[in-house]
Amino acid sequence: MSLETPIKIRMLQRKLYQKAKGEPSYRFYLLYDKIYREDILAHAYALAKSNQGAPGVDGQSFWGIETLGLEEWLSGIRNDLRAKTYQPQAVRRVMIPKPGGGQRPLGIPTIRDRVVQTAAKLLLEPIFEADFDPNAYGYRPKRSAQDAIQKVHKLLCDGYADVVDADLSKYFDTIPHSELLKCAARRIVDRDMLRLIKMWLKVPVAERDEDGKPRVSGGKGSSCGTPQGGVISPLLANLYMNRFLKYWRITGRGEVFHAQVVNYAEDFVILSRGCAAEALNWTRSGMTRIGLTLNEAKTSINGVVQSGLTFSDTRSGRIVFGRMAMGIWGRVRRRRVFPGCGRKWETCWCVLTWRRGQKCALTSTACCGGGRTTLVTERD
Repeated sequence: MSLETPIKIRMLQRKLYQKAKGEPSYRFYLLYDKIYREDILAHAYALAKSNQGAPGVDGQSFWGIETLGLEEWLSGIRNDLRAKTYQPQAVRRVMIPKPGGGQRPLGIPTIRDRVVQTAAKLLLEPIFEADFDPNAYGYRPKRSAQDAIQKVHKLLCDGYADVVDADLSKYFDTIPHSELLKCAARRIVDRDMLRLIKMWLKVPVAERDEDGKPRVSGGKGSSCGTPQGGVISPLLANLYMNRFLKYWRITGRGEVFHAQVVNYAEDFVILSRGCAAEALNWTRSGMTRIGLTLNEAKTSINGVVQSGLTFSDTRSGRIVFGRMAMGIWGRVRRRRVFPGCGRKWETCWCVLTWRRGQKCALTSTACCGGGRTTLVTERD
């Protein structure tokens, strides 16, 4: 099956986006009946299969589904959705290693739930996209980590050299359900679609404890969190983060702090012209108001020294959006060599870039203050 969006679905998405963009206060009330359209479910299955994810708690694989009959399987989902008897199964949680050490929980829904979530995303994403902040880049169509990096690079070159490198503590696990559903309800009044979102937020999580024994958490009693790994989770996470970005915008924080925010998923940086500390204090208070917490151990203010040089293929010691495995500024050791004066090493912050898969350290030279400057990366 082709992964190119069928023309009928693309036309529907365009209409939804244009309506949402043209009427910021419009609320959509007829969406659920489209989620079980035959073409939407078929395309949702193709998208889910393209990711080749592991089976969920039911152990069902794509091969097993197609062996038993894909059309009949999709028909069963369509009938359950039409009759409003669909119920998501538990999410299987596994721990995966983080690049910087430690482990991150990953939720794996069943393929059946992934397909339904993908079908819902095909309808919801164009609506929410119309409201998302232009400086948000994570998990969005036609946007990438590289776009975020280029934006930060431009702001640094424009003089926004005081940087708040912010990190949210367990963002996906702490998003409050009630507030998130209110965010969705500002655009969606279709009760059945909202009911689906709520069910996915309240789904039980199946995992194993330290002794290897099965354990179930979450469920209807849970009040916060959306499992990382679910198809719908990144869209919902963006929707809630947009609450902070919108509040920043409508309260004029950019003008007050001479700053701009660049966001990628749960990571963001605030680039300011001299008001980084004030921006961080306001952000800390604002995040608390919406039920989120900054990870103080990973949040810091850094001054950036712009040398006027361009450094590529160079890995920094500290990387903006470090979990994306790329960055554009970082701590380096600068060696100034002046004729007859010996050598002097100092640590500073400079604009630089790193590209995946290339050399981790590369020196560059240029004229600087009458001497030659050599930049060599220094890892933390």
